[in-house]
Amino acid sequence: MTIAKTDSQRFFIIAVILAFVLVCFYVFQVVKLTEAGYMRGERESLIKDLKKETAELKLAVSKDRNLVNIEEKVVAEGFQKVSKFDYIVVSEASALAAK
Repeated sequence: MTIAKTDSQRFFIIAVILAFVLVCFYVFQVVKLTEAGYMRGERESLIKDLKKETAELKLAVSKDRNLVNIEEKVVAEGFQKVSKFDYIVVSEASALAAK
């Protein structure tokens, strides 16, 4: 009877050790899965922010190019910078007569 008891004790000890190892492995997997999910969320958020920033930078570059084009056209057309404005004064009577 002692041999059978010893075998059942060995089986029980092996089963407990195996269950402990499996539980540890399961906890390890859950931790890694949670960590991977968190990192994925962080990266998606970072990608979204970078896409937004890229769009803003493209818009800024486009605006700068348009400003350079306008300045080049002003120089090409020979426009001069205005320093003094002279207004034409029109009397109210002549403005009404024109209508």
